[in-house]
Amino acid sequence: MKIKASELVEPLIALAALLLLCLTVYAVVKPFLAASLWAAMLVLTTWKPYLWLVERMRGQRALAAVVMLLGLCLFFLLPIVLAASDFADVGLDFIARIRASFEAGWPALPEWLVALPLVGEPIGEFWQGLGAHDAKTMSMIRSLIGPATQWLLVVGGHIGGGLVLLMMSLFIAFFLYQDGEHIRDWVRGLLTRVAGERSTELLAVSVSSTKGVVYGFIGTALAQAVLSWFAYAISGVPNAMSLGFASFILALLPGGPVLLGLPAAAWLFHQGDTGWAIFMAAWMLLVVSSADNVIKPLLIGKGSNLPFILILFGVLGGALAFGMLGVFIGPVLLTVFYEIARSWILRSDAQPGDEVLAEAESVIITQPD
Repeated sequence: MKIKASELVEPLIALAALLLLCLTVYAVVKPFLAASLWAAMLVLTTWKPYLWLVERMRGQRALAAVVMLLGLCLFFLLPIVLAASDFADVGLDFIARIRASFEAGWPALPEWLVALPLVGEPIGEFWQGLGAHDAKTMSMIRSLIGPATQWLLVVGGHIGGGLVLLMMSLFIAFFLYQDGEHIRDWVRGLLTRVAGERSTELLAVSVSSTKGVVYGFIGTALAQAVLSWFAYAISGVPNAMSLGFASFILALLPGGPVLLGLPAAAWLFHQGDTGWAIFMAAWMLLVVSSADNVIKPLLIGKGSNLPFILILFGVLGGALAFGMLGVFIGPVLLTVFYEIARSWILRSDAQPGDEVLAEAESVIITQPD
């Protein structure tokens, strides 16, 4: 049976119109994509506490959503505010110390810095040339001011944009709490159209992977940040709050907090606090690092085994694609994709077992009685 060219015109026009519509919709929602994804993850992982609040508040869904958002604001924004305040104090104190050191003339560099192999002598020469206003050194400084300023502006813009996206995600989460059941029906209908009989299993895999990774990454990062902050605080390391917050971000990568802990131990040793330096190094290597191997498997579950390279791609690629929130969104998306692909490919001929069906039932969002 031959198909006339004229019979293909209408389907092709319809397909082109649908593609154009999808591209237009994507262009419209692109600025809000990162915030929407993070909001969906937050709502999904906190849905059961939200339903519990709805029951306690006699069906007042809006009030329960406001309470949940206040809790999330305290969880995410309060540490950021405290760390920013601590960082501002650090900056002011640092500027004051520099001014005081220059009041008596051009200060000399520490002997240990000048004595460093390979780099110590060039650093000393550069510092002396800077103090003597050497033309070559000053020309080098001027050439670096522009790129350094631009870099600082870019970093500041990313941080500010990340905070705006975080606030926007909390705003979007309010409406997701309100319409969770309708969104559930849409997702289940879409998966049924795409995957057919396996839609229930794939939904269970997607939701359980999302919950596990969010709990695992954030829970582990929070635990390591608290443990790191405790070590910094009791050992007398300055700006323990800022270092603890930085440990929370670095904890997304295996062994990340150690990158801060070991230099802090070296600083304590240089200050003459040998005992605290040994404590800091041992605490970071034995306690903080082991939390990544103990807490994360408990929260994520033994069924999820995302390769390290995918975690690295998720953190770095997510940050490049979505900004500050991407360090959380990227690993979650890659884990969900990895688990769905593994379930689809390795179990393509298998029927969903009791465990998967039980998980599927647990992810069905229901109205509270």
